[in-house]
Formats: sequence, structure tokens, C-alpha cells
Amino acid sequence: MHIQPLRHSPSVSPQKNVSNAEFAQVNNAVQTSAPASTDTVTLSRDAKQFAANAQKPAEMPALRDNIETLVELKHAKMKYQVIADMTNIATGTSQGISAPTAYYLSHNEDARAMTVNHLAQQQQVNTMQIYAETSKNINEWA
Repeated sequence: MHIQPLRHSPSVSPQKNVSNAEFAQVNNAVQTSAPASTDTVTLSRDAKQFAANAQKPAEMPALRDNIETLVELKHAKMKYQVIADMTNIATGTSQGISAPTAYYLSHNEDARAMTVNHLAQQQQVNTMQIYAETSKNINEWA
């Protein structure tokens, strides 16, 4: 592949039929001209204070309140989950426990002992029900 060199500046391209002399004159004038003027800006004392304060992180009480509300909401949700899991264990409909319930039981000896005892009783009841059904079937066959 062969790339052809540009014949004129890529930043300035004539749109109309302009002679090469006119194009070169404009191109040279753009390259050699100095800035026409410089502006000076003076900041007031208030503007300087505002600029200094704008660079500091702003206090966000609304955000802090929202975070506290979120933490309270999460705490309430975990408390509800523990209560729901404990209720399911007590009624025998538990399919397992959640992480907050496991944490609660690992840090509360009385609740853990009560849960283990209740699950042992549920297991005994289930075993007796299976024995009764099996015995009923055996008696029907005899």
C-alpha cells in the first residue's frame, strides 16, 4: 500500500477555488501572527473565599441521614429474617437458616440450645410418624 503525502496543511483546507499564492499568504499569516490581546482577570476577596471553599469536600447531612436510614433498614431486615427463621424452626417448616440467623445463634447460647432441642424433638416426632405409618401398613398386610 502506498500513502501519498499531503499537498497542503490538514488543518486548513480551501473550500473554494483559491489560488496557491492566496492560500500560502493566509497560511503564513496564521502561523506568524502573535496573539491579538491578553485578558487579565482580577478576583474579588469573596470570589477567592468561594473558590477555597469549593475545593473542600462539602458536608452532606442528607447523604449521612440516608446512610443511617439504610443501616437501620438493613438491621430491621436481618432482625426480621432471624425472627422468620426461628418461627419456621418452631413450626417445623424450616428449610434451613439464613446467615443472620446463623450469626445470631452462634452468639446466643440460650437460643442455640433451644433451637437444637426443638429440632431434636421435631426429628423424634417425624420418626414416630414414620413408624406409625409403617406399622399401619404392616398390620393391614397381616
